[in-house]
Amino acid sequence: MHKNWYNTAITAGILIAVMLSGGCQSARKVSVTKKPVVLDETQQREYNYMLTEATKHKLFGNYKQAAALYMKCIEVNPRSDAAYFELSGIYMMGRDLNTAKSLNLKATQIDPGNYWYKIQLAQLYIMTEAKDSAIAVYEDILTRWPDKLEIKYELARLYSDTGKSAKALKMLNDIEAENGISEPVTMLKEQIYVQEKKYDQAIHELKSIIKADPEEIRYLGILAELYTTIGRKEDARETYRKIFEIEPDNGIAQLSMAEFYSLDSNRVKQFEYLSLAFRNKSLPLERKLNVVIDFLTDDKKFQENADEVDSLIQILMEIYPEDIRVKTSWANYLTKVEKYQEALKLYDEILEKQKGNYFVWEQAIFIENILGNNEKVYERCKEALTYFEDRPFLYLFLGNSAMQEGKNDEAVKSLEKGLDYVKNNIPLTVQFYAFLAEAWRNLGKFEKSDSYFDKALQMEPDNIMILNNYGYYLALREEKLDKAEKMSRETITKEPENPTYLDTYAWILFKSGKLAEARDYMQKAIQHGGGEDPDILEHYGDILEKLGDHQEALKYWRKAKENGATPENIDKKIKD
Repeated sequence: MHKNWYNTAITAGILIAVMLSGGCQSARKVSVTKKPVVLDETQQREYNYMLTEATKHKLFGNYKQAAALYMKCIEVNPRSDAAYFELSGIYMMGRDLNTAKSLNLKATQIDPGNYWYKIQLAQLYIMTEAKDSAIAVYEDILTRWPDKLEIKYELARLYSDTGKSAKALKMLNDIEAENGISEPVTMLKEQIYVQEKKYDQAIHELKSIIKADPEEIRYLGILAELYTTIGRKEDARETYRKIFEIEPDNGIAQLSMAEFYSLDSNRVKQFEYLSLAFRNKSLPLERKLNVVIDFLTDDKKFQENADEVDSLIQILMEIYPEDIRVKTSWANYLTKVEKYQEALKLYDEILEKQKGNYFVWEQAIFIENILGNNEKVYERCKEALTYFEDRPFLYLFLGNSAMQEGKNDEAVKSLEKGLDYVKNNIPLTVQFYAFLAEAWRNLGKFEKSDSYFDKALQMEPDNIMILNNYGYYLALREEKLDKAEKMSRETITKEPENPTYLDTYAWILFKSGKLAEARDYMQKAIQHGGGEDPDILEHYGDILEKLGDHQEALKYWRKAKENGATPENIDKKIKD
């Protein structure tokens, strides 16, 4: 269960995330001798010097030099547990965790009673998802240092993570018995009880810490959310009332109340509290934007609450008029409600200040494409690629817009280059192949075109749009008509009332000399919505003419002309 009232996850573990500059080479294999190593005076002096210098380099962040010196320490003194330990820490920071673990085990083997060696080893086991091994190390630490409170807590957390709830709770209760109620212990106990659906025990834990610290409203917030989750609405409402008594303007509480009323299907109250939260300047903007993003990315929630979302964003625009994130949210809203020109204007305002905002470039191109502004799509893609040369979307849209502008050579170059940046995305790869097939066809390179259509169908054999287009182009060339017919038949099997697919199938039959069948399917295309499509009407006229029905052919050619067919082509047919 997600809880808004948690500030941060509470853990006693230390996660190291500093990366080595340039990385480390894998550590050389070093065997640890069990025999005592006796250094002469010169060796001892050399060893002490290198160990000191290595530590200096490590403190100043020169990890590669430090690692090299620690290795030399080990060469001089193969039982230098300190060198193994420090070297393990460097590889740990560089995220070479297996090498770090191996080095630490050598240090621990030499000095099994060193507390810090074991702490680091446990952390390495946790980082490599070997939690049972980490548990064993922590249990060993507690046998040696039974008073280490932080280890008891960390062990309880690991017990919980590995499904050993009873052990975890016993450990936490022991900690509490020794040290009294504390937030980390109480919250972990509460989480365990919630996971096990022992809600009464979870509530008891929260009430205990609330009693110990009644002014800390975060605990009340977690309790209220738990009540909401398990359907105890009146208890939740009463708990929220207590929160507002302590802090009437608490923004997180206002958000939580909005969620409470959302689950209670009370939209009026939900948005009443959301409006309060959005006007609350003490509530971080990120929290408010998360609410907006949730609405914008959930189509069902957006459709049900579009007007209310509009109002919420307007509040943000009023309070944060220059914030780019707020403007972007407003532009996204306008896009969803199809106010494309307004959205485009906002996206352009954002791009004036943030040329490096890829999402905004993509949205602007998307809108230009919807509006049919092909030249603008072309221009925007060209400019965007100067900032983002590795984004396949840009190459795809540049290639398509170049095709629409008759620049097929450029389209091919763009699409082939874009393919290099497509990583394990089959639908996107198929789209690139389909556009390349179109571009090569436009250039009259039919063999190349067919090869890309075939590649696309190898990846998506049921892509009916590609099956339709490929079949139609083969029919126009009067080549491989059996293959064309087979592909087209698949499209009308899947969408038997699609006039475009029926037209293609009829046209292939026509080119194959199956005139009566062609007429029947073309009639179906007209019956299912193709009666105003100039291509379908013209094709039907061609079929009727071939069947000898000249008057009907004239009738459909004229209809085709009225609906936008190329006049010269139709006039020639009528005249002839």
